[in-house]
Amino acid sequence: MDRNTFRNTVSEYILDAVPKSLIYNLDNFGIRMKKGEYWIDLSLENFYKGYCRQKPSMRHIYISEVLAPFIKDLRRESGVNHHDVKENINHVFPLIIGSQDRKGIVTTPLTDNLFIAYVLDQGMRIFFIEEATLDSLHISVEQIKQLALKNFFRDQTKPLQVFDEKRHIYGFNYGDSYDSSRLLSIIYRPQEHGIPPHRRVYVMVPNRDVVLLFYSPEESDLRQSIMIGRSSFLNNPYPVSPELYQVRQGVILKSSRF
Repeated sequence: MDRNTFRNTVSEYILDAVPKSLIYNLDNFGIRMKKGEYWIDLSLENFYKGYCRQKPSMRHIYISEVLAPFIKDLRRESGVNHHDVKENINHVFPLIIGSQDRKGIVTTPLTDNLFIAYVLDQGMRIFFIEEATLDSLHISVEQIKQLALKNFFRDQTKPLQVFDEKRHIYGFNYGDSYDSSRLLSIIYRPQEHGIPPHRRVYVMVPNRDVVLLFYSPEESDLRQSIMIGRSSFLNNPYPVSPELYQVRQGVILKSSRF
């Protein structure tokens, strides 16, 4: 099945399940589902890849399982609420975002322009937890932070990847929702990546899809690495920060270098 046929198949399934809903095609291989005043966007890229990996006999079941939470929300014409968060508290995770994305949601600052947001992960979609939701749950920001970190270190940690061995560039780029959040493992658990707690490492988090760590002692290599990080920030749909940071002994600070 090609991509356009898959998009049409998904749209037809949604319309069959929720006949009064509306479907709009989006650029970059996505759709928008709408019913009443409620709408939600779905990127089809990973959905399509997962579909192609299924045995033909299992593909219809796969579509129904992935779309089930979207169908539920369309029928009630609203997204998740504090009851959903409470029932799925083990699926609340931290997400590193930039200052431009923090309006109206619960966040904890890491630096002046790096923040931990908190999301409920529902498989193919994530929902940012808002202040009203936290109030309804009767828990503090510090409590949601500790819950999210516990869940994150249980489910979402990954080993460092080698991006450029010659220039000693490492980092995270696994293609899921939590690559930027893996900065937290460098801050809180550096030893799990073979980094002594006392060692200073330079880090960039240009967008949600990549974290860059620079190990080279050569100034020319570091300058080139910073250029790569800043170019990854520009024109990205999920920018975080173009700044260079340093991490040491569980503390992250904006670097004064360059």
